[in-house]
Amino acid sequence: MPLSPAEKQRRYRDKRGAEDQASPDAIERNLMAEVERCERGEMSDQERIALAEKLADLARDLLWRAHRLSQTAFKVRWGESHPLQR
Repeated sequence: MPLSPAEKQRRYRDKRGAEDQASPDAIERNLMAEVERCERGEMSDQERIALAEKLADLARDLLWRAHRLSQTAFKVRWGESHPLQR
């Protein structure tokens, strides 16, 4: 049975909302909101430690991504990998 336009639109909105929540900017926004809660003293020690681990993991992932992009940029610019990467 075909979907009505309203059902298609609802599915599209749901899918789009899930994609927005998974974007790096949305993840960072959510973590920074948690940091504000922490700064107000609204978190237990366990929650604070878990938040610190999430922030460290995100920072590491972004650093790795930046490193890969830098290597790719070098390869695009010079047509070969960086001499220190050989």
